[in-house]
Amino acid sequence: MSPSDDEDLPCSLDELFDLIADPQRRRILIYLIDNADHPVPLEALLEELMSDESIDSAYSRERLLIRLRHIHLPKLADYGVIEYNTSLQLISYTEHPRVEALIHAEQIESDETGGDSNADDPHT
Repeated sequence: MSPSDDEDLPCSLDELFDLIADPQRRRILIYLIDNADHPVPLEALLEELMSDESIDSAYSRERLLIRLRHIHLPKLADYGVIEYNTSLQLISYTEHPRVEALIHAEQIESDETGGDSNADDPHT
């Protein structure tokens, strides 16, 4: 890996894998990458995640909102992958080619296996 490659990483490679290990964080990143040209309102992200057919009906909107506010968004922000304006409830993706490459690789794997590679995950 060249020194310029290190600058693309918001964290170590192990931390990056931990960051994207959660299926909901990957969905968040996919949505934010797809909408990287503008800040995304928290409500729009929440609606996108709630529209996922794999979300258990018992998985309430409020529970998901709590996980977004207290787990996923702070973790992504701590690693510099997003900017999260808590007062305006806006989320902006900050470009990280390595994050995008790993997300893209996971999407290809999911497409090749005919669906979600995390179908057994209870958090989705």
